[in-house]
Amino acid sequence: MNIYFLVEGAKTEPKVYPQWLRYLIPELLQVKFAREAKENNYYLLSGKGSPRLLTEELANSVTEINELGNYNHLVLVIDTDNVSEQEKIEEVEKFMADNGIILNDSCHLHIVAQKCCIETWFLGNRKVYTKNPGNQSDFYNHKNFYDVSKNNPESMLKPNQFNGSTSIYHEVYLRKMLAEKNIRYSKSDPREVGESYYLDELKKRLNNYQLKLVG
Repeated sequence: MNIYFLVEGAKTEPKVYPQWLRYLIPELLQVKFAREAKENNYYLLSGKGSPRLLTEELANSVTEINELGNYNHLVLVIDTDNVSEQEKIEEVEKFMADNGIILNDSCHLHIVAQKCCIETWFLGNRKVYTKNPGNQSDFYNHKNFYDVSKNNPESMLKPNQFNGSTSIYHEVYLRKMLAEKNIRYSKSDPREVGESYYLDELKKRLNNYQLKLVG
């Protein structure tokens, strides 16, 4: 099995996804160039943001996959920002149809819609959430605005007075939340969010949520 990852982010995803894959699928080894994939390999390419991910990189990646013929899966990772996951998936599918972008039959497309962005997922770790920050803390107002330890981070909007997108607010919230635990975060240096202990907490929360749905 070989997987071709095309991710939206230029900084965070290319660093965090390889870390997570080492824990989730240890037998899958990364290659530097797409042509090097043989068996149980993956190649990861940044789309360098939106809209370039769709307007330039997607067609190029599909052409490369079709020419090489050595990939079983294309995983497209894209932020939803202010729309639903289904709306974003449909947007990608429509773009491909309108522009004649056709993947060969031996490679399957998987669209991963990050709601709202990858930082939103990072907010799911309850162990790095400070329940009672002091009122002098930079995190104090964010905690009072929305409690991501109790409520779904994906449902968090931005404050009306915040000058920026919802995705940017989620990044700011994350940085302030992690700083309370003396964890430094930036898009170019995500550090601990890619570690196994952090990923385990995200998996645990997701599993608990799925059990509640079943129950």
